[in-house]
Amino acid sequence: MESQWRLELRARLPVSWGLRCMQCEMSGLCHQAECAPGEGLCRTTVISTWEGGEEQEVVVRGCAHPEKTTRSMSYRTGSQIITLTETVCESDLCNRPSPKRGAFFPRSRYLECVSCASSDLSCERGRDQSLQCRNPREECVEVVTHQDFEESPGDERHIRGCGFLPGCPGPTGFHNNHTFHFLRCCNTTKCNRGPVLELQNLPPNDVQCYSCEGNSTHGCSSEEASLVTCRGPMTQCLEATGSHALGTPDYTVRGCATPSWCQGLHTAEAFRLTYLNVSCCSENGCNHPARDTQPRMGSAPRPGSAPLSLTVTLLLTARLWGGIVLWT
Repeated sequence: MESQWRLELRARLPVSWGLRCMQCEMSGLCHQAECAPGEGLCRTTVISTWEGGEEQEVVVRGCAHPEKTTRSMSYRTGSQIITLTETVCESDLCNRPSPKRGAFFPRSRYLECVSCASSDLSCERGRDQSLQCRNPREECVEVVTHQDFEESPGDERHIRGCGFLPGCPGPTGFHNNHTFHFLRCCNTTKCNRGPVLELQNLPPNDVQCYSCEGNSTHGCSSEEASLVTCRGPMTQCLEATGSHALGTPDYTVRGCATPSWCQGLHTAEAFRLTYLNVSCCSENGCNHPARDTQPRMGSAPRPGSAPLSLTVTLLLTARLWGGIVLWT
């Protein structure tokens, strides 16, 4: 209750009285900065690699949306273990650097999971390894992200390992003709083993939704939106609109989603959307562009920046940070 009161109080204060957080880039340069309106938390993101008894890490600090939560994930790729952790706090400068942490993995061992990654094709080839979780809150996780653009062999399309992630136990997911995002978790020894999850292997359900990504004139117009058969637990028709982080205004996403995906957080982070409005409905074709006036369940527009989630950061690690994290 007190935490919610603090956030509401900050929202009423003048901009000059906003939350202050440490801003630290991957270069290591840090400075104090005032958060933008709507950002009520400070965050610390740590990307670590462990290989041959040596640890290397990169730390990034900044502001975060009030809905951001503490999260973590670890997985194996080749001979390395990659761990990402993100912690949030709500007081001024609470994410200031602290003394160097101790050993990468504590002596206590918790759940044992199978682990693999698409960056070395171990998931696709069934070459799972064991991984001991480092935190009692972590579960065995499987993260899947397929997109039909901007992919390269180093992209993490499949990841298995240990994680404490929003959306667990799940499953949480979304798919359309262009994209497939999926997260599922379990909490028994090596429960995330088995063939990698592919969208076409999920059974069709009784729902059909319109699919598109783009704006109203290119990519997501009435003529370009097409019906797709929803699969697995993705039984809601979703429509999300917002501004794309890459600068594209009025970006729209339509497709099939799990009910949890309709809450908005996953959509904002997976598609890097700001000023987000998400709505879902359960009748066939109810997310057609011509039916935008139909009442649906959803969330109100959300201002401010939606920083990349830990899950999306994981999926981009090999492509964007491989040369920085693994070799410096």
